[in-house]
Amino acid sequence: MTTLLLVRHGQASFGSKNYDELSPLGHRQSEILGGHWRTAGFTADRWFAGAMARQKSTGESALKTLGLDAAITEHAGFDEYDHQGLIRCYLPVIAAEDRNFAMGHRELFADRKLFQLFFEKVVGCWLDGRDGAEPIKETWKAFCERSLAGIKAMASDRDGTAVAFTSGGVISAALQEALQLDGRKAFELNWRVYNASVHAFRLGKRGLTLLGFNNVSHLELANDPGLLTFR
Repeated sequence: MTTLLLVRHGQASFGSKNYDELSPLGHRQSEILGGHWRTAGFTADRWFAGAMARQKSTGESALKTLGLDAAITEHAGFDEYDHQGLIRCYLPVIAAEDRNFAMGHRELFADRKLFQLFFEKVVGCWLDGRDGAEPIKETWKAFCERSLAGIKAMASDRDGTAVAFTSGGVISAALQEALQLDGRKAFELNWRVYNASVHAFRLGKRGLTLLGFNNVSHLELANDPGLLTFR
């Protein structure tokens, strides 16, 4: 059986022109993870990441601090869903139903709490398969199938450990599969997934099994509460 570690990327640049890059704090979180692995003597047989910059940068920073010169295999199964596309699709729908959200993107992104409430509504529309202002490029079902294809690609015929640097949506898809949850229950856990957190699974004949959720001991040991972030 293969032990799979899914690592959520470090903090991205929320509210900036380019969300898909690590913030300075995100780089620090990634380096702390790599340093923790080095101290613990941890290594893996295979390393993966999605194609997104924040995912690859997390892996590169962690492995550099770990002191390991290993190749990271890129796999589309670890790419996050298109949150910007979902916002474009469902903002008009949500604004028509609730005037509290009748505003532009800049205003929504300026208020983290308001954005979280809004984005939960966006995800709810997506999970329910609602029609939006434009066609959905990838349904929740299709996203889960893509994510699980990436997870299966981590497996090997031999016992071992594989690590993938990914995002919260992929971790939610894995939790849904391992715990047999519906989409809404999976996303209730998603909202609690920390940046640079580690999630452990086992993939064997019985399918995907959860071993550990939301491990941030490496960040807690740094004794800095500011390292614990969700976005």
